[in-house]
Amino acid sequence: MSQREFVVNQSDPFYIATKTVFDNWTALQLAVSNEFAGSETKEIAEWLLNATYQWIVETGDLEDDELEEFLFNTMNNEFNTIIEDNSCMQLSRLLLGYYGLYKANRIQELHDELMKRYSLAQGSIQASQKFKTEQDTSSEESANEDNDVEMDELVKPKNELSEQDAQNFEQVDEGWTFVAKSGKKLTK
Repeated sequence: MSQREFVVNQSDPFYIATKTVFDNWTALQLAVSNEFAGSETKEIAEWLLNATYQWIVETGDLEDDELEEFLFNTMNNEFNTIIEDNSCMQLSRLLLGYYGLYKANRIQELHDELMKRYSLAQGSIQASQKFKTEQDTSSEESANEDNDVEMDELVKPKNELSEQDAQNFEQVDEGWTFVAKSGKKLTK
């Protein structure tokens, strides 16, 4: 008797929840955007998403520490990224909580939870864009005032470290990235 191959259903509510969580995981998105796994980084991230979804669905009673270890080891081995911000633990608990809602057929509650959690992120992005637009307008009106703040300072990238922040990081082996609790990264 042959074993049936698992097929990922991208319209499945739990798959959508898993994808949403991964799409908003800062460490993974930094690894993907900076190609920490080389030229195949996006494919590996897609594999991680599908493997996580499949493992949770097929197992049905996965423990959060098992999933946490899998996420931690995958980020370490595949993306050369050491995660020390507890995000693997947080994600594993979140995903398994979402799976519990899914398994109990509480799809509307799952949807509401996703909207509540991730619409806040969208709201922050929109507020940031509105703030930037307002600053552009006010900068033009008061360009000659001494107390104007440079736009570069206001829109400083999150992952750009000040010298003081950089000194607070541990030295890491070449090619590895250290993600601290503050969410900042340092690549050597």
